Amino acid sequence: MSPKINAQISPQPCPHLAEFRRTSTKPFLALHNCLRIKPPGGRAALRRDPDEVPRCGACGLSSPSRLYACVTCAAVSCHSSSSTGSSHAAVHAASMPPGHQIAIDVDRAELFCCACRDQVYDRDFDAAVVISQTAASTLGADPPPAITSPHPENLRKKRRVDYRPWAPDLRERALIGSCSGPIADDTADPSLDLPRGLRGLNNLGNTCFMNSVLQALLHTPPLRNYFLSDRHNRFFCQKRNNGDGDSGATGKRNGSNNGNKNARICLACDMDAMFSAVFSGDRVPYSPAKFLYSWWQHAANLASYEQQDAHEFFISMLDGIHEKVEKGRRKPDTEGNGDCCIAHKVFSGILRSDVTCMACGFTSTTYDPCIDISLDLEPNQGGSNKMATATSNHSCNGEADCMNSSQYCGTSTLTGCLKRFTRAERLGADQKFFCRQCQVRQETLKQMSIRKLPLVSCFHIKRFEHSSTRKMSRKVDRYLQFPFSLDMSPYLSSTILRSRFGNRIFPFDGDEPDGSDELCSEFELFAVVTHTGKLDAGHYVTYLRLSNRWYKCDDAWITQVDEHIVRAAQCYMMFYVQKMLYYKATDKQVAS
Repeated sequence: MSPKINAQISPQPCPHLAEFRRTSTKPFLALHNCLRIKPPGGRAALRRDPDEVPRCGACGLSSPSRLYACVTCAAVSCHSSSSTGSSHAAVHAASMPPGHQIAIDVDRAELFCCACRDQVYDRDFDAAVVISQTAASTLGADPPPAITSPHPENLRKKRRVDYRPWAPDLRERALIGSCSGPIADDTADPSLDLPRGLRGLNNLGNTCFMNSVLQALLHTPPLRNYFLSDRHNRFFCQKRNNGDGDSGATGKRNGSNNGNKNARICLACDMDAMFSAVFSGDRVPYSPAKFLYSWWQHAANLASYEQQDAHEFFISMLDGIHEKVEKGRRKPDTEGNGDCCIAHKVFSGILRSDVTCMACGFTSTTYDPCIDISLDLEPNQGGSNKMATATSNHSCNGEADCMNSSQYCGTSTLTGCLKRFTRAERLGADQKFFCRQCQVRQETLKQMSIRKLPLVSCFHIKRFEHSSTRKMSRKVDRYLQFPFSLDMSPYLSSTILRSRFGNRIFPFDGDEPDGSDELCSEFELFAVVTHTGKLDAGHYVTYLRLSNRWYKCDDAWITQVDEHIVRAAQCYMMFYVQKMLYYKATDKQVAS
């Protein structure tokens, strides 16, 4: 394709934003004081009391429209993106003097022009959001010891527990016989040469983003074992939450609320129903309509038949499972420990951030929970040797996921991206941090590392970027090499600290890390979510590895593919599971 065809005309800047900047001196300088960072994924939103529900000042509604806060007077107004929907934000802007047209999305901290009824971009506003996200992970922690007296992490390992096979007793055998039925034998039909649980998902209207992530989650081993072992029973959950006896549970069992407006939407219940349907042995494509509806109730700002981002859906649905399952019994620190709900038990890890003063060596350390790691592609070096190597090792195979030769320049690798993520970087002069030892702002070095590994590591590749100079967004189509087996030990905090301080192993400020991370740092790839097409028009597909075979899940179509097709895919999200899972030590006697 000719480069001229891909050329895009930069949109005209918003005149209302330009007028607002002209009449305001440093309008977004203090904005970071009004932002808060939501723990799952570090998403920014306007700061407010956790119990406060923002509502439109004109109509008093909080959904389903988007809510925007005026930058000038902080008035909250609603706006509907549909052609027939109302916009009290536009009415507010028209009735007020100039300067009230610019507002901020309450839930997503994005800049919006109420007069143009469209999102706008401002470099200073974006910088304020980035500073808030950085400050959330580096400031406000208790003073750690200075680097002059280093205390690297203690590598005390937990006691390992031998696995013993389970055998049912007489009572359990009676329950199994009375409460279960025989599983149909798929091997009787030679045409059904697919593993159990591999079932297509119907596209309900631009929902390939949802189907691709659901396919990966349905075959995530710890998540699959949790739901298939009836750890979350949807019937008991609905009966307990509805509080209306057997009638409410029966109504839910039939798929309706029976007019009960107080019935609580539970994404975990819908996941339980989906696992039951997918692993029932039925090969007819399944329609996850009930789950889509429940997710729309949780994420009302994304409730539409437009194409959404798969990574944003992944973060949103795990957040929904966490909120609904753990509401009322959540502890302040359970989310960081990864012990609060099944979503965090499977995907939650802990990142460590070390910010070192370049003047005195004082180090500030903070820990942040994460459920995935977003990685930047390595800088495009465009070397001819790299291009030749990539072309020879990854030949085009006729799939839509293959890249053209020009996109192979400067091939990135997943290990290279992880090294870049965990390397020490010098923060710019405009990002000076307050040093508690120097008592002034100093230039610093920042280094990220992984404090605790999750059972399943999800890596998100940043393929969508925005250019502040060209005032446009684009998709990065460069190829990324990813291994099928991944050793995460080089990126652990213990490894990085050992390389920095040698073999002087001491407990760090009372911190006792989970030394078993070094024992279970080997991961295996089992799912790859790919994206083909452009920024505004694309398609998601998932590759699954089951029984040492690779399968392509393209909505309702399931086909077996060769390994080289997966390696050549344009990966967007990758899911790795630990090769060895260790049991927690227990004093309970287990009969062999």
